[in-house]
Amino acid sequence: MKQSVRESAIRTFEIVRAVGRVTFLEIIRDKVLYNIAVISFLLLGAGILASRLAILKQDRVILDFGLTALTLSCMLVAVLCGAGMLGREFDRRTVYVALSRPVSRLQFVAGKFAGLAAVVALNWLLLAAAYIALLALAAHGGFGQLAGGTFFCALFLVLAQALMAGALAVFFSSFTTTSLAVVFTAGVWIIGSNVSQLRWLAVKTGGGLGGALDVLALMIPNFEYSNLGLKVTYGVPVTWLYMTASLAYAVFVVLLAVLLAGMLARGKEG
Repeated sequence: MKQSVRESAIRTFEIVRAVGRVTFLEIIRDKVLYNIAVISFLLLGAGILASRLAILKQDRVILDFGLTALTLSCMLVAVLCGAGMLGREFDRRTVYVALSRPVSRLQFVAGKFAGLAAVVALNWLLLAAAYIALLALAAHGGFGQLAGGTFFCALFLVLAQALMAGALAVFFSSFTTTSLAVVFTAGVWIIGSNVSQLRWLAVKTGGGLGGALDVLALMIPNFEYSNLGLKVTYGVPVTWLYMTASLAYAVFVVLLAVLLAGMLARGKEG
């Protein structure tokens, strides 16, 4: 029994890795990825220009501007590449070539997300390296004081946030069109990044509408857990417990979204 479970797990891993590798190469060849990368580097350059125009705290301007550019870049890659991932495969009927072999739709979806996650991680790594280099040049010897532990925690949480968005984009793409998947994912990200304001609005509104807002705040993925915000700007320490809980929450959202996408894909076009 244990041998059978182990062989099944190894086989699933090999399938996910194979599908993920093909997906990774497909996205890398996509022009959209390069356009996003160029825009991201332009945003980092704009951060340097904005810091020159600032009278005080120039390094802080680059810190905030660069983190925003990194977040937007990773989110764009995750959402735009993930939203059309499954729909394109079903439209071109290429998915049935893979499914004609002993590959389940859940394994296929997991492999597609694995490839997307690899691209998002690569984009994050390159931009984070460029961001750190620019920040080191702007800090004028005070890089260690400017970019402390909170800064690097924020960098890892940007990646976690992008992976959550990518998983949601894949989930929406399993039952709707590419454009709607982009809109739905962007909407969930915007609302999920303002859950505390949504709960505040629910308290102020009250009644049935307030209850509905409370339910929405409870059900929607909370991206605030992966956004340190002003804690990065002012170097407020972040505990390991908070980091562990935030990363665990991100893993939960990703696994749930991929699982639901795989279940919904089973009923897509037979």
